[in-house]
Amino acid sequence: MSEAASDQGAPVTATISLGADFEHPVSRVWNAFADSDERVQWGVPEGEEMVCDIDEFRPGGAIRARCGSPGVLEFVSTGLYFALAPERHIVTTETLTRHDEILSTAIITWTLTATPAGTRVELVDQVVSFVGQGMIDGHRNGHDICLRQLGEFLSS
Repeated sequence: MSEAASDQGAPVTATISLGADFEHPVSRVWNAFADSDERVQWGVPEGEEMVCDIDEFRPGGAIRARCGSPGVLEFVSTGLYFALAPERHIVTTETLTRHDEILSTAIITWTLTATPAGTRVELVDQVVSFVGQGMIDGHRNGHDICLRQLGEFLSS
């Protein structure tokens, strides 16, 4: 860990729970996750960019993406897919770095449930920030945006 991160004090932890309902079948919502070309369209806030360098969408598979300002991509997200149950759930780890400084690490669970109107998506992010509360707030805000944009993407 860098000296800057160690100056921040103790790690900050949080469990973020969010959910959204989509008027689309579970199979369509699942495919928006499973296809990295689709995921990069809805998985990053508007005005930012994401490039998925590695996406081994299978249990034990690696994922590595760069994201942030277009053309700069100052953040690197690395992780593993721990569990995938098609059309049911995805469990991943994610470690976010910038300039080789670890900012946060998390276990993220996405659960998809069929509903009479379509699909309910529940997201639980168990996150540890090494750089203060702002990173926790960033995780929450980022997931809120992703869920909203997923709905917009599915409806487009």
